[in-house]
Amino acid sequence: MLISCSRHSTYCPQAFDLANHFSEWTGFDCDYNLLPTASTRREFIREYLRNYRNATKQPSTEGDQLEVSEEEVSRLLSEVDSYRGFPGFYWGLCAVIQTHASTGSIDFDYAGYAELRFAEYRAWREEEDGTRAANGKDIPLREVKWATA
Repeated sequence: MLISCSRHSTYCPQAFDLANHFSEWTGFDCDYNLLPTASTRREFIREYLRNYRNATKQPSTEGDQLEVSEEEVSRLLSEVDSYRGFPGFYWGLCAVIQTHASTGSIDFDYAGYAELRFAEYRAWREEEDGTRAANGKDIPLREVKWATA
């Protein structure tokens, strides 16, 4: 049986999906203290790659554990880090749509949630392009937590 939510299904790069997975650790309240540390993300990615490799291995390697290199883990971790702001934009946009399309049957502040998620995207952009530091702004908690080893 395949269960799918077609409302949100779209092709996304592997690194985006993983960045989104980690960003969802904060819940609807966007509690950035719940973000996984860099070491937790590294271990998750190692297991993700190991399980993927073992699930897709060729029949001739049956019974063998296919290991992943540190280089592979580091490369995917770097890609995930480069996508860390995009889930905020994606879910912010989805929340804006729900602000206008919601029937009101769910008591949820879509507009407030959209602002939180768009703020994640803006913080990431300012960190990536250097404008946060250039403008003398403090590092937002989400970026601090993301950088925590």
